[in-house]
Amino acid sequence: MKKSEFQKQNGKDGKPVYILYKGQIYDVSKSKFWKNGVHMSIHRAGEDLTHSILAAPHGEEVLDRHKKAGILEDDSDYWHRNNKKEKLRDLYRLLHPHPIFIHFPIGSIFLGVVLQLLFLISENTSFENAAFYAFFFGTIFEFPAIASGIFSWWLNYDFALTSIFKNKLFFSAILLLMSCFIVIARFFMADISFRGDMLSIIYNISVFSTALVVFILGFYGGKITWH
Repeated sequence: MKKSEFQKQNGKDGKPVYILYKGQIYDVSKSKFWKNGVHMSIHRAGEDLTHSILAAPHGEEVLDRHKKAGILEDDSDYWHRNNKKEKLRDLYRLLHPHPIFIHFPIGSIFLGVVLQLLFLISENTSFENAAFYAFFFGTIFEFPAIASGIFSWWLNYDFALTSIFKNKLFFSAILLLMSCFIVIARFFMADISFRGDMLSIIYNISVFSTALVVFILGFYGGKITWH
């Protein structure tokens, strides 16, 4: 089957749902997970899902329950581009940069929130000072975490702008802005946590709100991996 014909089998207007794995075309039209040609709001019919299946929590054995619809005819340009990307994917799977980097800001920010709460309860300024440093280092690590996430988005999903990725991008930007505000405000106003004015209230609300934003980001991150 030619690539142009394969890509048309996208589950729309009564068409079958075809996907590609290692050059083999599979008809997954009967799967309840491929309604309207979309899987997990990320993967779409008419695409090569070889690297996605290799990175998924399940293996290729899930394809055994679906019938084969043929093979994709060789397209030198198509395979050249995908083979170059596949080498990058192999390196990515070896190093896992995004899963590594993302844990640092998550841990630091949650620690900062807990320390700030302990400060407000105990009025021990040591907790407040430690909270600042936790947010400082968490904010620094947000930059490589976001950069590696964008790289992963391009490498594994070809910048597919689905609702999940839109939400990930939006809340990542919100978290970065909030974290930068917290660090900069605390750096220039050392007493901002306890001076009692409106800016102090906004500051403390921002500190505790970061935990919610991190939770939301984790939720959508989980939806990428798990159905």
